[in-house]
Amino acid sequence: MPVRPAQHYSMGGIRTNKTGESQKLKGLFSCGEAACWDMHGFNRLGGNSVSEAVVSGMIVGRYFTDYCLSHDTNIDTSIIHDAITKQADYIDEILNRPEGEDIFEIKKRMQEIMDEKVGIFRNGDDLQSAVDELQELLTRSKKASVKSKIKSGNPELEEAYRVPKMLKLAICVAHGANQRTESRGAHYREDYLKRDDANWLKRTLTAWPDENATLPEVSYEEIDIMTMELPPAFRGYGAKGMTIEHEDSAKRQKEVDEIKKRLEKEGKDRFEIQDALMPYDLPLNYKDKNERIGVGHE
Repeated sequence: MPVRPAQHYSMGGIRTNKTGESQKLKGLFSCGEAACWDMHGFNRLGGNSVSEAVVSGMIVGRYFTDYCLSHDTNIDTSIIHDAITKQADYIDEILNRPEGEDIFEIKKRMQEIMDEKVGIFRNGDDLQSAVDELQELLTRSKKASVKSKIKSGNPELEEAYRVPKMLKLAICVAHGANQRTESRGAHYREDYLKRDDANWLKRTLTAWPDENATLPEVSYEEIDIMTMELPPAFRGYGAKGMTIEHEDSAKRQKEVDEIKKRLEKEGKDRFEIQDALMPYDLPLNYKDKNERIGVGHE
């Protein structure tokens, strides 16, 4: 499930805690780019694949193993039966539809909209237009019919099943981007050029409690700067002064500088300093001191 946490073509994946376990469904683990694990946020594309997959895969994989060894992982077969029955009923409903929409044309138009209006360079008019047309496509996709009525080896049936779900993700991306009136990483608004930490240093969360709705419910989760080792600041790319700063950034930076100065004076090494700035746990021996090229053992 290669889903990126950045608001670009795809959407953030499963919300997890620090062990990679879902915050909503006990026993469900996710890692790599399929998870919102907070290794990256609104990052530029292409730069996060290795660390997301390798680092989080190594760490979350161990937590998952520990969970399986310490919990009863048996699943009631009635739950599986109900899920399969619901899926089978939906497939039968698609097969029994009268002649209607061409699902391949709907998918093609969805791709065109995302390429033309929800790319890296965005503006409010195009985003709103994309949201409006994607909603129309979602409604049309639920009326798509298939010519072949066989259940296996039927690409048209597969698309009729999947495209409505893909459209919901596309709507989440476009709608969330339209609401976010700032530029951040891969989300670049031509009508809102600045990164706005004062108002938008928060995660966009979408949910679809009403399966018949054409828009998701959108909520936001604030990010606590006072727990960060590196509070938000100018990082040396782009034009300086293009950030609306959060009031806690300078406060946290001052706190970080004071902690570093005090611990360095006490002779603490970089591991102890980092742990004081942002305490965290890791399984096995992953926090053991390592060797850096040109530095040697610390």
